[in-house]
Amino acid sequence: MAEQYLSAYAINADVFAGIVGSDDTLVRTALGRIGELAKAHKLMRATETTEVEHALREIVTGRLDPSRPGGYTWLLELLGPALGTPLGALTLPGRGWHRLDEAFRAWQLTALADLWGRCWAFPWRDTAPDADPWPFPMLASKADLDRIRAELARFDTDRIHDDYELLPNGDDDDAEEVEWLLATKLPAFVDGALNAGGEMLLLRDGSK
Repeated sequence: MAEQYLSAYAINADVFAGIVGSDDTLVRTALGRIGELAKAHKLMRATETTEVEHALREIVTGRLDPSRPGGYTWLLELLGPALGTPLGALTLPGRGWHRLDEAFRAWQLTALADLWGRCWAFPWRDTAPDADPWPFPMLASKADLDRIRAELARFDTDRIHDDYELLPNGDDDDAEEVEWLLATKLPAFVDGALNAGGEMLLLRDGSK
């Protein structure tokens, strides 16, 4: 069965930006986490030490390769817990969840819709060569988090069931998953990131 995965981390975006052109400390720190994270089944892609090290060294030396297959966003499942604080994860069954921004916008969850559809250009300074990578990273600033928390606090989740045709598969069964996401999981992620005083990284992966 197809599934999409959403992982959340409280991070400092400046720390991640500082990776480019940094020293070997990051490489050693990240590589040291692979074993424990893989054993805990928290890594999907960043499991091959040799390939991870090669990609990390491209970043820390500032020699980013725009033609690298898969780009670098797959490293974030390792860098999120290595340089930030894990806030939690969830699994959404089926496909199409990357298109939820359309429903969010219809429900006036504008800040959340903007975040859901906006790709973080990690590790590029400006625009990434691939504007729609997979896995798909989303970065929320503190201002974004404040707006999203306010939107979710006033949102009536009955609208999800009333407007289930807006969901990617137009299926009322998916409404339960979206209600869980909007009423329980995302508020907890947002509060966790705000309590940590930083920003939030959301990473979507799995079946698109």
